[in-house]
Amino acid sequence: MNKKLMILGMVVTLVLGCMVKKVTKLEVPEGSVKVDLTGMSKEQQEVAKGMINEIIPLIKAGKSTDEVLRTLQDAEGKKVTRYQVEVGESPSRGPKDAKVTIIEFSDFQCPFSKKVQTTLGDIIKKYPQQVKHVYKQNPLPFHKDAPLAAEAALAAGAQGMFWEMHDIIFENQNQLKEENLLDHAQKLGLDVEKFKADLTSHKFKPQVDGELQQAAKVGASGTPAFFINGRFLSGAQPLESFVKIVDEELSGKAIPFKWGTSVKEEKKEAKRVEEDPNKIYTVPVGTSPVKGPKNAPITIIAYNDFQCPFSKRVQPTIDQLMKNNPQNIKLVFKHFPLGFHKDAIGAAEAAMAAGAQGKFWEMHDKIFTNQEKISIDNLKGYAQELKLNMTKFNADLESHRFKPAIDEDIQTAGQLGVRGTPTVFVNGKKVVGAKPVEEFQRIIDEFLKK
Repeated sequence: MNKKLMILGMVVTLVLGCMVKKVTKLEVPEGSVKVDLTGMSKEQQEVAKGMINEIIPLIKAGKSTDEVLRTLQDAEGKKVTRYQVEVGESPSRGPKDAKVTIIEFSDFQCPFSKKVQTTLGDIIKKYPQQVKHVYKQNPLPFHKDAPLAAEAALAAGAQGMFWEMHDIIFENQNQLKEENLLDHAQKLGLDVEKFKADLTSHKFKPQVDGELQQAAKVGASGTPAFFINGRFLSGAQPLESFVKIVDEELSGKAIPFKWGTSVKEEKKEAKRVEEDPNKIYTVPVGTSPVKGPKNAPITIIAYNDFQCPFSKRVQPTIDQLMKNNPQNIKLVFKHFPLGFHKDAIGAAEAAMAAGAQGKFWEMHDKIFTNQEKISIDNLKGYAQELKLNMTKFNADLESHRFKPAIDEDIQTAGQLGVRGTPTVFVNGKKVVGAKPVEEFQRIIDEFLKK
């Protein structure tokens, strides 16, 4: 075997070593190159053959092993990742043989899932013959009404009206109790008795659970999540983001790709790369509670969980910073209730309901001061102590009026890489954990000097 073919063998082994079960070997009968693909799956064989075709021209051009490896790694980095998501029995609309399939994992109680529906409607109108839209259920654990809404949509689908129920549920997102769903069914002219029986028996719960498992397997942990011909797109993205991918898929050009396994795990792997400590994030203030001078040169945006002991611990630190810098700091509170803190969401809603009556920060202080006592009854007691209008306060809690705003904070936090509480942004610079006053003050001083 000549030197160039020996290099080729080394490259194949190095590049494919993480996925083949045995070392590949090269044979050169009558001057042609053959690779032993024994032990590989069909998918692995196709990848290996593709690599061989990429490698041979490089070897012929006299490239060294290192140069070939770098070239292959660069090419691999430019490939799009596709994930295998089965359509199964999920509701769909659009041509069966459409060239592009958009699989959506959504939650009927998620404000971002609602927001993106208009965009999806525009996609269907723009590509009536080229796009098929598949809807899969992914009710998130902190949306307590979402599972039944998912079952209701499927029950309506059993009577041929999934998309009609889909639309009416999203249009009335704050009315997802059983009586609301039955009312929707009646308005749609469904057989209400059959519909109610399907809800009562939880006939479609196995399908919802199956789609939940499917979402978990592929790593679609948030909503909405999309797989466009297997290509992942996260969140309520603008129309242009969908159009870009759809147009690429319809272009007829070969798109180099690789298969992914789990979006979530691959994101975790990427996050292991150390974050740039000097990175400045753009964090929207939005309509979140604020205190301090409006035009302060320093904005502290703090993501907190009312049930988190470390969030409680950082409050005196932030208070001290504001006392030390009375004209220089504006404080913004953002919600990030963690899934394992069962009372955190209720506390967040109570603080916002108090804020609607001008007493967010007073309720904020009472909740953190009494962190071990934040049941709904406790929260109502604090509201009475603050002399709030209890009729309005109770109505806001019962209707979950402020849940969409809290969900929006959670969604934005995910996009910013917030994974725990407290996470604080000082003029966009991320500080994770209940750090001492001195560390925050050092960062503040650096900004004030600029």
